Amino acid sequence: SSGINAEYGGFWKRFQLLLWLFLEKPQSSSGARIWASLNIIIILISVCNLISESMPVYRNNPRAERIFFSIDACCVSYFTIDILLRFLSSPSKKKFLKEVLNWFDLLAVLPFYVELLLGENSGTDGMMALRVLRLFRITRVLKLIRHSQQMMLMLLVLRNCFSELGILFCTWLMGALVFGTIMHYIEVDANSGFDSVLYACWWAAVTMTTVGYGDMTPQTNIGKAFGSMILFISMIYIALPMTLIVSKFNTALEDWKQQERTQIYYKKRANEQNQTLSEGGEDSPTTEMA
Repeated sequence: SSGINAEYGGFWKRFQLLLWLFLEKPQSSSGARIWASLNIIIILISVCNLISESMPVYRNNPRAERIFFSIDACCVSYFTIDILLRFLSSPSKKKFLKEVLNWFDLLAVLPFYVELLLGENSGTDGMMALRVLRLFRITRVLKLIRHSQQMMLMLLVLRNCFSELGILFCTWLMGALVFGTIMHYIEVDANSGFDSVLYACWWAAVTMTTVGYGDMTPQTNIGKAFGSMILFISMIYIALPMTLIVSKFNTALEDWKQQERTQIYYKKRANEQNQTLSEGGEDSPTTEMA
């Protein structure tokens, strides 16, 4: 019985590894590439369905609602099978649960099942909860990240730049508070919309990011001069932390390119060795006959 259990365990381990490569490594086989392509197509269909069902022309249309529900049910079924297979085939369940993208995959399917459980006759509070849950369906777009190495690289850079992003946020927040407070006291008597420090901080945040909605503009000459100075200062104020992020991105990009070149090199060498072995195997019967 121990031999049977060992044989079964060895078979499961091999099957688990093959399934994991099939689901997580599209370059491992032609079937894995087809599965990854199908995954992308289902994601796009789901997103298009989400956009279409929000159009006013399809609202309060029972036939259209049934069609959208059927399409969504098929997509969610596929996503559920995909995440379950990836969880079962994962070599480390703990590492799988720590991956942020896997939680996004769960959030992409969870609203559908909660909506089925609650139903439509769940009262006002229930309908509000359903609307909030439906917002999470847009996380299906994030499933495309795992199918793009460049987007995975961006995610890795953002993960490694938490401290730099914190510096960027703090400098932006301090600048908005300081500049907004000063602008409020400059424009408070000009009836230009800077009625409180909070409104003025909104204007400063929009101005510092060079968006400039134009909903609030200074009216006094001192306010206009100060606003021009803020525009100039903010370009330096925001750009300094950005250089650190760009530097880390360039380093990560070079490392990724180096890994790609290394993988291509070893793959080419493995193919050459396999070709040499196959040619040697074909020549061996001729040598024995001689």
